[in-house]
Amino acid sequence: MIRAYAYLSKKYPLIHKVNILFVFSIIILCTYQLLENSKIEYSLGLVLILFPLFIFAKASTYKSKYLGDK
Repeated sequence: MIRAYAYLSKKYPLIHKVNILFVFSIIILCTYQLLENSKIEYSLGLVLILFPLFIFAKASTYKSKYLGDK
């Protein structure tokens, strides 16, 4: 999955940017709701973004090592 996402992010950088923007907007929205409403349910969104962040980080490492992306 990490290799496939690395190829996708190299071939289609716009899709990669939209994915990052989507994850970033979830972070912003959940943080705002958590601070504004003080309900623990909104922290679930912060936990759910850990998987995409892990994929982004590993794909970036793979891309820099094996795909020659600088």
